[in-house]
Amino acid sequence: MNKLKIIATPIGNLGDISSRAISSISSADVILAEDTRSARKLISFLGINLKSQSRIISCHAQIEEQRAHVVEECLKANEQVVLLSDAGCPVISDPGSLLVQAVVKAGFEVEVIPGPSAQSAAIMGAGIDTTRFAFLGFLPKKNSQRKKLFQSTAACGLALVIYESPLRVKNLLDDLFEALGPRRVVVARELTKVFETFHRGVLGQELKPSLVEKGECVVIVEAQDVERSVSNDEKESVVELIKKRSEQAFRTKDIVKELVDNFNIKKNQAYDMVIEYQSSKKEPLS
Repeated sequence: MNKLKIIATPIGNLGDISSRAISSISSADVILAEDTRSARKLISFLGINLKSQSRIISCHAQIEEQRAHVVEECLKANEQVVLLSDAGCPVISDPGSLLVQAVVKAGFEVEVIPGPSAQSAAIMGAGIDTTRFAFLGFLPKKNSQRKKLFQSTAACGLALVIYESPLRVKNLLDDLFEALGPRRVVVARELTKVFETFHRGVLGQELKPSLVEKGECVVIVEAQDVERSVSNDEKESVVELIKKRSEQAFRTKDIVKELVDNFNIKKNQAYDMVIEYQSSKKEPLS
């Protein structure tokens, strides 16, 4: 019995298509496509010769569950069936998850033909620590849900990988800074294309090179926050707060929390400041 083949397609540079992917598309009887027009263009650009009886069928997010019945019937008839998204990997922030689940539940097997992926390409070129990361894809629209998502994943010590429209990237960076403080960040733009660019910097600061609001973007935020230097004016306020809370017999951890919340500094940085102050106020041994 044939398998449903899930095929990754180029995210920009058509040279990234694999010979295995081309072979599988060429031999397909049924091609399920997120957008049939995009699929036809890709097949034409790549010079793939389809079989005379091949059919290209729409399989966008709204109907993919319904397409499961079509796929099951085709596989029962021993037809070759493949699944394509517009670009990159089906299922990863693209349609396919519901279809694959239904096909597997029906007792059929799937075969993965891996290839280009915006998230993996961005991580490969980011140049920051992404040893462990959470892929958030496209974010929810509500600010409260976004903030909760940022904080919960970052609290686990994970880098964040996010897809965003170029017109909303600057707002996203502001939201991330507000939720997480200063952390190294990279915006990977136009991956694998002529104007591929990695914009690097720290949340809350200008990126280099300056961000361009064009092209598809992947935003990567490092798990570890960057230690922010405290200005001389702030140091006076920090010492004053530590002095006041110490005289009020606040616990060290409570003073540290207040410093982190008020001055947007790292916890260990705040702890060192509190200990340094308290040590300076101890009576010398006689």
